[in-house]
Amino acid sequence: MQKVVNADTLHYEMKELHEYSRFFVKEGQKIDTTYFKAQYPQFKDTVINNLLQTSINLEGDSQMVTSAKRFVNAYDEYVEENNGNSTATWFRDLQAKVYQNTSKFISIETSQTEYTGGAHGDHFTLFSHFDTHTDQKITLNDIVNKENQKELIKIAERYFRKLEKLSDTESLNDKFFFEAGNFTLADNFALNKDGLLFYYNVYEIKSYAEGNTALKVPYKDIKHLISAKGLEYINSIN
Repeated sequence: MQKVVNADTLHYEMKELHEYSRFFVKEGQKIDTTYFKAQYPQFKDTVINNLLQTSINLEGDSQMVTSAKRFVNAYDEYVEENNGNSTATWFRDLQAKVYQNTSKFISIETSQTEYTGGAHGDHFTLFSHFDTHTDQKITLNDIVNKENQKELIKIAERYFRKLEKLSDTESLNDKFFFEAGNFTLADNFALNKDGLLFYYNVYEIKSYAEGNTALKVPYKDIKHLISAKGLEYINSIN
């Protein structure tokens, strides 16, 4: 599938990969097998494509097929070590998509769900951002200068308490995993048209059962804290 984009943004094509185990497990009338599935963008610009690989391919391999084969081979080896027996199958489903694609920067959102045994599987979402003119990764320090981040944290905490229906003075120790009960921003963030999104994955601040937390902080409340470069990125979002 060819992605149609504006002339000043990066062109890419969505790719899909499937890899299956040679071992099968019968569960009642159902036969299942371990698999690796991935959907991800492949860019026409080779430099950009190579730059974004670590955000798309979380195993760090240069090719997605290498990660797929390693995952399936790990399961096959596990089965072989158990004399060809397995009581459950594994799976990994990786979905990478272009979150923002502007004349100034590109963002990749990568979500992965997997099960490799145990009581339950795992899932997480990661955002990565790159300046398409300098080929450098964009960090929160590029959006809000370090000296302004204490105030950013205070404003974000107000929105967090509102999201979680907490009073201004209620302790964060009882319900959340913040160190010493002090609110902190997730390292994982995204740039949207109207605000910053801080995304906490499972286990970061809550139990697995409580899931992820998406905290939105509107630009209208933090515009005075955003750097000149940060404003360039934000203003380039359509």
